[in-house]
Amino acid sequence: MKELTGSASGTTAAPPEAALALLKAIDGYPSWTPDVVREAEVLERDAAGHPTRARATLHVERGPLTRDFDLLFDVRVDPGGTVALSRIPHAGSDKERFDVTWKVSGGQSTRIELALAANLDVPRFIPLGGVGDSMAEDLLSAATRALGP
Repeated sequence: MKELTGSASGTTAAPPEAALALLKAIDGYPSWTPDVVREAEVLERDAAGHPTRARATLHVERGPLTRDFDLLFDVRVDPGGTVALSRIPHAGSDKERFDVTWKVSGGQSTRIELALAANLDVPRFIPLGGVGDSMAEDLLSAATRALGP
């Protein structure tokens, strides 16, 4: 197992409600970040319509690492400004993890923060330094572009 972490933050002129709507619409991710999220589908929603379980295919292509990850996520949406996706293990012995947490806050402009944390089953000789930050930056940039100028 190799640990992968990354973070990114930025601002957008879009209101916080628009940013949160974009980020909680998991099934829309492939439309604004197709290089990373190849497929996504919401499997379950709560009574308020927020996604609670989703499936996604993530494509990682950084340096020597090129791999597609088919992931099942537990999704938690806090209408106050957080969307958290946590990989659901396949079995009790499955130690891989992939967590994505978006935080949205308002002010004169809307601030979006993204944190990634993962333990991935990749060969030990593959260097992953900087891969998490690069992925986080790519996802954040795609989100802010999707939200407009």
